[in-house]
Amino acid sequence: MPPPAGLFTLTAESWDSEVLRSTVPVVVAFWAEWCVPCRIAAPALEDAARASQGRLRFAAVSYDENIALARRYDVRGLPTVLVMRDGEVCVRRVGLIGRKELRRMLDACSP
Repeated sequence: MPPPAGLFTLTAESWDSEVLRSTVPVVVAFWAEWCVPCRIAAPALEDAARASQGRLRFAAVSYDENIALARRYDVRGLPTVLVMRDGEVCVRRVGLIGRKELRRMLDACSP
C-alpha cells in the first residue's frame, strides 16, 4: 500500500530539510501498510492535502522504514499525525482521525 495520494514521502534523511526547515506548516502522517486505521484515515488526509492550496504541506512517513524517527517523536500508535510548525510539534493526534478533527488540527496551526 503506498502512502495516501497527495502526500509526499518523508524519510529520516529528508526530515530536517523538508520539515524542520519548512517555511509553511507540515502535516506528517506516520503510517504502515499493515495499519487498518491508517487506510481508513487516508481519505481525510488526501482531501485536506487537496484543499490546502499551498498553505500547508502534507507528508507520510513509513513507520516500519523509519523507526528511529518514529521514536524521536514518540510515535507509539498508528496513525500518528503531527502538525509541525517552525520545526516544532504544534499539535499531535494518535489513532483514527476524521475530516472534522483534522480540520480543527490544521486550523489551530495554520499561519
